[in-house]
Amino acid sequence: MAALPVRRMLRLVVDALYPPQCVGCGRWGDFLCPRCLARADAERPQARCGHCDAAWAGEGFCPRCLPLSRLAAVRAAFEFTGVARRAVHQLKYGFTRALAEPMAAAMTARLDLSTYDAAVPVPIHPSRQRWRGFDQAAELARGLPLPPAPGRLRRIRKTRSQVGLSAAERRRNLAGAFVYEGPPLSGLRIALIDDVVTSGATAAECAAVLLDAGAAQVTALAFARASYETSLADAPIRE
Repeated sequence: MAALPVRRMLRLVVDALYPPQCVGCGRWGDFLCPRCLARADAERPQARCGHCDAAWAGEGFCPRCLPLSRLAAVRAAFEFTGVARRAVHQLKYGFTRALAEPMAAAMTARLDLSTYDAAVPVPIHPSRQRWRGFDQAAELARGLPLPPAPGRLRRIRKTRSQVGLSAAERRRNLAGAFVYEGPPLSGLRIALIDDVVTSGATAAECAAVLLDAGAAQVTALAFARASYETSLADAPIRE
């Protein structure tokens, strides 16, 4: 753990001394070059669930939507694979804070933001923010052309890792983990911002809190959507 602050300092030095390097192909000049963004667009399946935005070739909404009734919808710019997956991992675990700006620009270019009144980032626990040095969802939200909400979500309980948990276990793990602090949301249409949506359990829990605070509706907007094959809402989720 002691080496992590050193890694962050080295990342700051590298970002200051060298031009951006594409996370997809390694070319200098952009964190996400046009060629790799085009490849990420091509990696997104065309057949998708109309509600949760996961890959789905069946009729109507997919079974993954059953626990997501508090969300108006989920929308993501890319599928969580290939270039998009590498971008998310580099942002979160490579401490490349500057990558959030081009990721937010890619979201802005691919998602219709015109129907939202304000953005609320999904918060990480303070201990996680100290470890990483920043909150990746807050950095993405800052780069979007949406005003911040009048208040904020706060994560008040540190939860166990969601990796390897079923959808039902994820919901139980997150129960009571978030609170809203600030003025009532008074009918605002909220864009809930995150880097990646997997099961949607985190977004659904946040949406419930925001709706209780007066929001008219909450839509989860993410850089990437992690689809998984399932015929049941509680099937295991791949990371």
